[in-house]
Amino acid sequence: MAKLRYLLDLPVLAELTRPAGNRRVFTLFQQQQSACAIGAPASYALLRGVAGMRDGERREQLQAFTAELLLTGPPVLPFDHDAAIWLARADVDQARTRRNWTVLDAQLAAIAASRELVLVTRGAASFAGLADLRVEDWFRP
Repeated sequence: MAKLRYLLDLPVLAELTRPAGNRRVFTLFQQQQSACAIGAPASYALLRGVAGMRDGERREQLQAFTAELLLTGPPVLPFDHDAAIWLARADVDQARTRRNWTVLDAQLAAIAASRELVLVTRGAASFAGLADLRVEDWFRP
């Protein structure tokens, strides 16, 4: 197994579910899949989103995709003690600079930073200036 390098956030995972999604995201995921991981909070958000959908063909497609991704895809990493320590510090910095972030974004950033992974996100600017966090936007060249 390749060394983990990337943590995928929810918008990246959501893009992978779109039949006509961003080709660059698909290509980079295919090339880097063995070096990718998913944070448990993103896994929850993906599962919760599907569970909240109305019955229908799209829900069935997303259920199948999500089950496949979480069973055979990248490993799912927990929000652990090291992530909590990093987040406690970063959250104070975010508050001082009056920058808001969601709990999901905060937890994913903490998992990535505490494990020295690159957070792959569509909203890289939201994480600017955070110590020890590297980000990449696979949506843009």
